[in-house]
Amino acid sequence: IRRRFYCFLFHNPELRDELFATSYVVPQRILAGIRSTLFIYCLAVLISNLAVNVAHGAGWNWAAYFTTLTFFGITLYYGFASYTTIAYAWKQQKIRTDGVATLVDSESASQSPPLSGIGEGYIKNSMPREIAQTQPPSLAHQVALASQWILYESFTCFAPLVSLIYWALLFPTQNDILDSGLDTWMGVSMHALNSVLMLCEVGVFAKTPYRYSHFWILFMFLALYLGLAYFMVGVYGFYVYPFFDSR
Repeated sequence: IRRRFYCFLFHNPELRDELFATSYVVPQRILAGIRSTLFIYCLAVLISNLAVNVAHGAGWNWAAYFTTLTFFGITLYYGFASYTTIAYAWKQQKIRTDGVATLVDSESASQSPPLSGIGEGYIKNSMPREIAQTQPPSLAHQVALASQWILYESFTCFAPLVSLIYWALLFPTQNDILDSGLDTWMGVSMHALNSVLMLCEVGVFAKTPYRYSHFWILFMFLALYLGLAYFMVGVYGFYVYPFFDSR
């Protein structure tokens, strides 16, 4: 298992920065700014939702809702995406800066008189630093890319499911839950904006590939959630959603 995990992280041609930290449409720095802003926004929504639930005495079952867990995954996704995008933008900027410095050094060396072979050695040692000093990616960085990949697939699958179930089944019978501006903001953010962000990621921001071989992880997430939902029923007699009550 360790060998397969290592090969997945370090010998997977699809687990590279270009597929997770760049966009077909949005420039690199702008993408980093957008993802960082969305991470902060999602984190603010999540913390606000927790605070409101705790204030109303419902903090004990806050993490039992599929909406909450899905939005937590979206927040984690933007956290990892912000890190990988900023890190890659910084890396590319460093390569460009080092490339300019190397070019200037090489031109200076070519204009100087050779000194018994020193000039040739100097030019060889003035190779672009991105080639001469290439470092393998760290384990933490590769784990961040792999986490972003799985979270992207779960985000883009579960977000439309949450929106569909909420607006089609739950909202028509629970209109009173959006009885304040704060509730409206949180409700729209967690049940509508989530799908808007999903469409933006799939259509504009992300180049991340889908792999059917990863879908067993998504099914595992769903199975674990069903276990949690019926655990709440068995231990607390609490049905997270009314359609879980078959009576």
